Amino acid sequence: MEEQQFPKGILPVLPVSNIDETADYYTKTLHFEENFRQKTPEGMSINSQLTFEGSTLMLNLNPEKAPLEGGGIYLWVRLYEKNINKYYDSLVESGVNITDPIKDQFWGDR
Repeated sequence: MEEQQFPKGILPVLPVSNIDETADYYTKTLHFEENFRQKTPEGMSINSQLTFEGSTLMLNLNPEKAPLEGGGIYLWVRLYEKNINKYYDSLVESGVNITDPIKDQFWGDR
């Protein structure tokens, strides 16, 4: 088994009901990189560590605490990308439900 690399500092952990589906969505649609996926001896995925532009997020199999359709927890994720317009367009083309379209903000972000 390869040695797992853990980030320094704070590691946000998002509880999810299906590691494989969620990690695949983050990697294929949102363009995160997956560092590793931890599985039980039976082969069930229980954790996935993802990275985006140097920031790390851990997905944890925890169906009891995972967000639910129409309820659950609220999570706001800010993704900083050098070419935000190209990245945003790729999200829209992939069918991502954008609830707050990008725009120039008074504090300097886009």
